[in-house]
Amino acid sequence: MEKAALSELVKRIRESHEIRIETIPDIELYMDQMLTFLNQKLDSSSKTQDAPIFTKTMINNYTKDRLLIPPKNKKYSKQHMMLLILIYHLKGILSISDIKQLFAPILQDINTPEDDLLPLEDIYTTYLDLTENYLAEFGENFSNKLSFITNLTSHLEGESNHVARLFLTVLVLIAQADLSKKVAELIIEGYFNAPETTADFNRRAYNIDLDSFFGQNPPRQK
Repeated sequence: MEKAALSELVKRIRESHEIRIETIPDIELYMDQMLTFLNQKLDSSSKTQDAPIFTKTMINNYTKDRLLIPPKNKKYSKQHMMLLILIYHLKGILSISDIKQLFAPILQDINTPEDDLLPLEDIYTTYLDLTENYLAEFGENFSNKLSFITNLTSHLEGESNHVARLFLTVLVLIAQADLSKKVAELIIEGYFNAPETTADFNRRAYNIDLDSFFGQNPPRQK
């Protein structure tokens, strides 16, 4: 894969990946209206699929599982849609159980947004900003790996060289994604697992020492 082709892929992802906060309806919507908006917006950034991204059953299950704020008068707000978009992106890497554990100490009581550790709008915009920064740096950082792949396949010619380079590029991307996934899961397992008491909850959720985490096993809570 040439650097120009990689840059084009990154550009396509950037253009289709994000739903800016100002484009999310700032009015309450019924379930069908919300599903239409989300499925149309998110489908444009995903591969062709037969099933919709969100269904009524999924929304109801998220609500029953206290992952999603219950609707008011059967209507869903901008906050509902932001949280669902975040869930959509996160569940490509994490299980629903892990996502629930991750959000628990941040959103705290799902029914009372005023006690959130971080406002949902801040979480949403920060996620988009981090993604944008990562995409901006990705092409440059990945170029070294492409050079390595090119050298590794230099003995091949024509179509064989092209296919081999694409194959190894995919392997590198999968290895990178797999490592990131495992690190995220370890952090959730070590610090966001369900606490026995409120004190345990506060210690595990908020006093995270990443230096300690990467240097040794998560500290045991007394």
